[in-house]
Amino acid sequence: MMTGLGPLLASLAAMDIAALTRKLKRNAIFYAFVLLFLLTAYGLAVAALAVYLAGIWGPPIALLAVAGGALLLALILYLCVVIANGAEQRRKREAAASNSSKALMMTAALTALPLLVKSRPLLLVAVVGGLGFLAAKSMSTSNRRYSEPAE
Repeated sequence: MMTGLGPLLASLAAMDIAALTRKLKRNAIFYAFVLLFLLTAYGLAVAALAVYLAGIWGPPIALLAVAGGALLLALILYLCVVIANGAEQRRKREAAASNSSKALMMTAALTALPLLVKSRPLLLVAVVGGLGFLAAKSMSTSNRRYSEPAE
């Protein structure tokens, strides 16, 4: 039964891959044309702005104004990317620190587990302490939900 299923699955996979490659090629061509027309429209809009400003301020000042506006927009976009990357790096560092402290706590808990299992009073204290910790943590997260502003 499995000998007849193998070639069938291979042919289905080949058909899906062929359809996928055709779709990717088609989309790449269409997106290339869209990009070409968008860049043409952008270039013509900048040229029209330069011609309009040249009628008001003169050609050299108009070109400097258009170049300065483009430079200002590029600087603003660059700063947005730098700020977003910095925030992402900070979140990654905080997550890594949180994960490493959780791993350390789990290692300590697993190391102390044999001692707790042997002693009934210590096991009871550990269970009560764990439940208290979970209760305190759930209360702090439920309070935080209402105290922090929504994003």
